[in-house]
Amino acid sequence: MRPIRLRPLAALCAAALALSGTAGAQVVISQVYGGGGNSGAPLRNDFIELYNAGTTAVNLSTYSVQYASSTGTSWSRTNLTGTLQPGQYYLVQQAAGSNAAAAALPTPDAIGTIAMSGTAGKVALVGAQVNLTGACPGTADGVLDFVGFGGANCSETSPTPTLSNTTAALRKANGCTDSGNNSADFDLAAPAPRNTAVAAAPCGGPATPVLTIADAAIEEGDATGSTLRFTISLSAPAPAGGVTFDIATADGT
Repeated sequence: MRPIRLRPLAALCAAALALSGTAGAQVVISQVYGGGGNSGAPLRNDFIELYNAGTTAVNLSTYSVQYASSTGTSWSRTNLTGTLQPGQYYLVQQAAGSNAAAAALPTPDAIGTIAMSGTAGKVALVGAQVNLTGACPGTADGVLDFVGFGGANCSETSPTPTLSNTTAALRKANGCTDSGNNSADFDLAAPAPRNTAVAAAPCGGPATPVLTIADAAIEEGDATGSTLRFTISLSAPAPAGGVTFDIATADGT
């Protein structure tokens, strides 16, 4: 069972409420990022990423992801569509910030307009398309998975550390770790959004590494034909056969 713990701001209610849920949910929240488009952010939009950690396909047509501020009781909702296969990721794009120079997300599988906090908040995966209420909804309200991050007053056991414009909360083992404790189940790292087009990586099977490319720059006005070198790294050893990736200019030329 995943205990959901109310923090001091909700202490008066904690004595009367005992909320619990199920660890090891089939579809889980695998990544949360709220710094999109902020100063220094590498990506233009906030996003929520889901992962099918189970062994069967899941129809998401009645599901939603919902967000509330770290101490809020009012929830914003984005409805989902489609079917999520085992080991597959699902990317839900949310609001963009003012930093238009930040990179766009990969093609999202669902689009919402929720402006998430870059540091602390609450995200729920819900098996219905009706807004949640209250500071700490649970399984009786249709919550299938829940992530409190930063100073959130509700979480699975305890929230993740505080996020930033350059860090996201990523569920460990590529989405497969689910002990019912947000603090233990998530790492803080650079945001790495994955959508349904990414190769499926079922739990217990070979993990698909995340590829990152370090920033590179040339001084404006440099017409000398300088060589631009990129440093590429993988989050895990490449599987048999290696990995491939494509590079293109921003304008597609």
